[in-house]
Amino acid sequence: MLKKLKKLVISFLTSLMVVTGIGQGFINADQTLPQLDLEAKSVIAVDAKTGQIIYAKDDKQTYPVASMSKLLTAYILLQAIHKGEITWETRVTPTATEVDISNNTELTNVPLQEGHSYTIRQLYQAMLVGSANAATMLIGNAISGTQTKFIDKMRETAKSLEITDAKIYSANGLTAKYLGDEIYPNTDENAENEFSVRDMAIISQKLIKEYPEILETTKLTKIDFNDNGEITTVNNTNELLQDDSNLEVDGLKTGTSDAAGYCFASTTNKDGHRIITVIAGAKDNDARFDQTKNLLNYIYNNYDYLAISTNQALRQNVKVKYGKQSSISTIIGNDLSLWVPKNTRAKALQIKLTPKSSTIEAPIKQGETVGDYQITIADNLGFIDGSTDLKTKALAANSVEGINIFIKWWQMLTDAI
Repeated sequence: MLKKLKKLVISFLTSLMVVTGIGQGFINADQTLPQLDLEAKSVIAVDAKTGQIIYAKDDKQTYPVASMSKLLTAYILLQAIHKGEITWETRVTPTATEVDISNNTELTNVPLQEGHSYTIRQLYQAMLVGSANAATMLIGNAISGTQTKFIDKMRETAKSLEITDAKIYSANGLTAKYLGDEIYPNTDENAENEFSVRDMAIISQKLIKEYPEILETTKLTKIDFNDNGEITTVNNTNELLQDDSNLEVDGLKTGTSDAAGYCFASTTNKDGHRIITVIAGAKDNDARFDQTKNLLNYIYNNYDYLAISTNQALRQNVKVKYGKQSSISTIIGNDLSLWVPKNTRAKALQIKLTPKSSTIEAPIKQGETVGDYQITIADNLGFIDGSTDLKTKALAANSVEGINIFIKWWQMLTDAI
């Protein structure tokens, strides 16, 4: 695998054109990827680091997502903890309504008791491992005081993540009719949270990048919920954690309701490269996991991970004025990576270098920014932030000294004539 990637990178670098100023180089993929027909309403697969969309099916359409909504609650909670607004040991007491919900056998829960208090850590684990609905509401109360105020916060947070199409009515994704007197004001009893799979991928990526510790909880196959010595063992609803397919799934969250069908946001870190997948509207419990495996295997069988490191010069001969050399080579400002079809050759990647100005004057220090790179894939699906390419700074690969001041004046004079 490493030899294959090495050859791919070498092929990539040697195929680039040497240009002056703005230039483009291509690597072309002649291979046609096989069709993948997944049985779900909508699907997306993205690279967790870059947000590159590797596969998508109806990814912008919003659908009910049920308990996958809890990922947004988890994001808000972790944000509050990191800001010092709440701690893992903060204790909170459920309302009578939340106690009733926790004992509703139609719903996934850990049983809560009126008058008992629970730590945020307990509730967080119950929410992510056992998809506990009342525990999720209790987290919302701890952060915002009431369910209504917490739903308002969820909506504001979604907008801050540039999610503008979501419909949010509950902290946990339950149909509104189950929320009793804690239903959001003026909400129809059949209303459910709705997100697109792209929205859920955005939330999942933010969680993993900003609060990677979430994976220490989502990878747990079970927990023991301790309520004053009364133990309830809760099994993780993510069945791929114990799957024998070597996909190394360690998160994230399932979701199930009559309106949503069977949903699943997953993540796997295989060969050091993390992928996020989201499936909405699978036909049954087995299907959401089988379709996720099919999607991941499709990616691993048909794509390579192309890594471009900062010590690789992607362009030569950017013009320099008033220097002891007339051009300078460049390297990228940070490591880049893309998923590309296997057997990629000319024209699959498009690389464009734009100098920071029409005239780059010496002296130039090694590592100084001299322009910007844009790298994209032909026929690509883009990135979940809406961009179509990877962007990074173009840095000077070496220093260029300025010429003698008198020679510079003479050149400036002759240029002006």
